[in-house]
Amino acid sequence: MLDRLSISSKGEFCDRFGNVVQLRGVNLDPSVKFPSAPYHSTHIPADDLFYEAAEDVSFINHPLPLDEVETHIRRLKSLGFNAIRFPFSWESIEHKGPRMYDFDYMDYVIDVLKKIDRIGSIYVYLDPHQDVWSRFCGGSGAPYWTLLAAGLQPTRFKENEAAILHNYYIDPRTGKESSKFPKMLWTTNYYRLACETMFTLFFGGKQYAPKCVINEENIQDYLQNCFIDAIMTFYKRIQDKAPELFEDNCIIGLESMNEPSNGYIGEKDLNALAKERNLRLGTTPTPFQSFTLGEGIDTVVDEYVLTKLGPSKDKSKLIKCKGYSAWLSQEERYDVDKKYGWERSSEWEAGKCIWRLHNVWELTVNAKPKLLQPDYFSRADKLGVVVDERYFINNFFVDYYRNLYTKYRAIDTNAFIFMQPPVFKEPPQIRQSGLLDNRTICACHFYDGLSLMMKTWNKRFNVDTFGIVRGKYSNPAFSVVFGEKNIRKSFRKQLKQMKDEVGHILGKNIPIFFTEIGMPFDMDNKKAYLAGDYTSQTRAMDAILYALEGNNLSYSLWCYCYKNSHKYGDGWNNEDFSIWSMDDVRKNFSRSNMKLSRSGTPTPELKRSSTSSSFINSRTGARDFVKVTSFSNEIKTAPANLGGIDTFEGFRALDALLRPFPLKIHGSFVYAEFHMASSSYILKIHAKADSSSSTENKNSTYIFLPSFHFTMDDLTIRTSSGSISYDPEYQVLKWNHDAGNQFINIALAEDKRLNSGKSDCIIC
Repeated sequence: MLDRLSISSKGEFCDRFGNVVQLRGVNLDPSVKFPSAPYHSTHIPADDLFYEAAEDVSFINHPLPLDEVETHIRRLKSLGFNAIRFPFSWESIEHKGPRMYDFDYMDYVIDVLKKIDRIGSIYVYLDPHQDVWSRFCGGSGAPYWTLLAAGLQPTRFKENEAAILHNYYIDPRTGKESSKFPKMLWTTNYYRLACETMFTLFFGGKQYAPKCVINEENIQDYLQNCFIDAIMTFYKRIQDKAPELFEDNCIIGLESMNEPSNGYIGEKDLNALAKERNLRLGTTPTPFQSFTLGEGIDTVVDEYVLTKLGPSKDKSKLIKCKGYSAWLSQEERYDVDKKYGWERSSEWEAGKCIWRLHNVWELTVNAKPKLLQPDYFSRADKLGVVVDERYFINNFFVDYYRNLYTKYRAIDTNAFIFMQPPVFKEPPQIRQSGLLDNRTICACHFYDGLSLMMKTWNKRFNVDTFGIVRGKYSNPAFSVVFGEKNIRKSFRKQLKQMKDEVGHILGKNIPIFFTEIGMPFDMDNKKAYLAGDYTSQTRAMDAILYALEGNNLSYSLWCYCYKNSHKYGDGWNNEDFSIWSMDDVRKNFSRSNMKLSRSGTPTPELKRSSTSSSFINSRTGARDFVKVTSFSNEIKTAPANLGGIDTFEGFRALDALLRPFPLKIHGSFVYAEFHMASSSYILKIHAKADSSSSTENKNSTYIFLPSFHFTMDDLTIRTSSGSISYDPEYQVLKWNHDAGNQFINIALAEDKRLNSGKSDCIIC
């Protein structure tokens, strides 16, 4: 049984003895974004079957086939990972229609979770995942019927660019990409008609679409209640059918929603691109242009390209819609409503843009579009206030979160709730709202904008992504940092700023958890897949993990994908973030006599005896030897025993991923840093005085020290106090130390930096 985690007054995760615990792991697995049967990744064309089978799908075997669960989980544990973010989609549990749940899929997930629990030492939290609302808008998440409920017709999105799907680029005859899908183009769907409309209705339908009433509920309440009730039905089924998952502390919580968006809410001028809109790529319509396109009206829009210094306007393009409307016709809506048992208010006219329905714009007598209320979504007339990003978060988002929080706490008061505000935005001011408790976590995401959009690792310069998004710079050029050392420091600083902001707004007792963070592996047009040289990916991943460990931040990397391949990546929108790939498995790679070089290519390594290593007590100057012993029973999240079986096959950037970290700290974290090039590690803590009589807990800090980087006969360990022992089977170092400020410095014996006691960053 895993320890039940608690949260300290400093916002740190703690075990039952009050020792600080860091949670680190992955998202498992992006295959949950699309069905397993019929299999419909984004590399499958959007043909008739794509829409006809929208309800008759199954997600069973996504994220993992049952018979493969143990293999993949043990592989993850070999990295020292002790946590899994477990995404699932709304579509996977309610694809047939509102309140029609897929209990077979729920039971399959329960079986997967049971297997994870039996393997042990892995905490799991559940993530109701979405990207740009739905896979029918170019992302993942919500079922097809939600778009129909809003009056939209997804089968005609292609012509009017209400959404642009990767599936549109696949030739239905050959199954190949008929034209190149631009890097990260899918993210632009957040600013197209379908996604923006759905999120506006979901969070602000009562304010901005009062005429959209379905079954006597405003569309906002209808969508929110369906979504939250589906999640609670799923969660309650897990509680009822597998209570041991909670008793064993395997399932530790639930996230509120992945990457919520404000839609149009807060737009100041519907006839312009907001200054804050940093993402501009490909055709980039203003909101008003999206409205006209949605009604099938040909419209000229600007096109943007991405440069190293940000988006740049390229040219203009006439989008010819051929009269195709993104809205259900009267006849189509009649059939849809009959099928789902929907009754709409008489004010809700069919075949008409709902924003024209609400007098945001009109068609003049000569059918020319005219914008009537450019500031419609930046007003809350009843309150007489200006609606902006901050107002959205503290009102519309908080109303949703309150709804979810109330229903969740009604069935579980012990588990954590991971509140996730919009990406890179301030958390809501809810200290006095009754929505914060001692089991609340603030979930954040971080991706380096330049690496993400350009799909490359630029060692020469980068930009302050967080600062740009927050409007810190009058010109993005002022955000540039030069040199890889400064880029790494910039990452660390950005994460610290996000952590400090959560502490300032929500309180220092609320932990921050990076539930998504990572780097793409298909860098430089997949050059590594041909040359076998993963230097760029390794350095990029090391920079991210350097930033996390220096701030003692818990995280879940995006991602681990069991279906990842060099050809299709993660199977979704040409993303390729998986830290493991079946195409990187080397059958002859044996850890007993091989080690990855800094490029990621296997190189010979001499066998080592791993007998003993010297350590020096810096306070007394005494030199001793590390005692080899077994104490894995003292660590409930100890890594897997490899038992001579290589589980590293298929990992990319392994040198960066497989790194030391404190499994638990008897005191408070002060500083940590792993130097990948020299295989050295430093940890500084403020140890607490211990009155416990438990030998398991008494003045002991435990460090995962992977033999991949550290072998006992090659090390010199310098400590401020205490004694050292090592469990070679589980690769855990036990450090017994005094109270107060303490440090441990571990390095290869020839590393003379130990003698100086300094820890200067070395980049391989």
